[in-house]
Amino acid sequence: MIDIPESVFPKDLQGNTLCPKCQKIVADCQCPGYDPTQPKQNLYSPRVCLDKSNRHGKIVTLITDLPMDEKYLKQLAKHLKSKTGSGGTFYIKEESGVIEIQGDKRDIVLKELQTRGFGSLKK
Repeated sequence: MIDIPESVFPKDLQGNTLCPKCQKIVADCQCPGYDPTQPKQNLYSPRVCLDKSNRHGKIVTLITDLPMDEKYLKQLAKHLKSKTGSGGTFYIKEESGVIEIQGDKRDIVLKELQTRGFGSLKK
């Protein structure tokens, strides 16, 4: 278990954990979309490209330069597979996370990554 300093999760006088954004008790917090356990997406610039090497002519959409968090990659891959209506996988390779989506789904993937708040996207 990782020790998170109180400066990240401050506490009130009664010892209740407070939201770092609105300073309310976490149970009463209404901050939209705030999850401190998720990687900061604006720090990453994913690269979206097509690949068919070693795939017997089949095309896959590759998303590289993603956070190396396996739980996060699994969640993002599941979301992208459902949005594109195709299969895919994820893995960690050479200091970056990679997601493969079957078929040419670049437009849908780029749109979904932009709505998730990633920094500059590379095509």
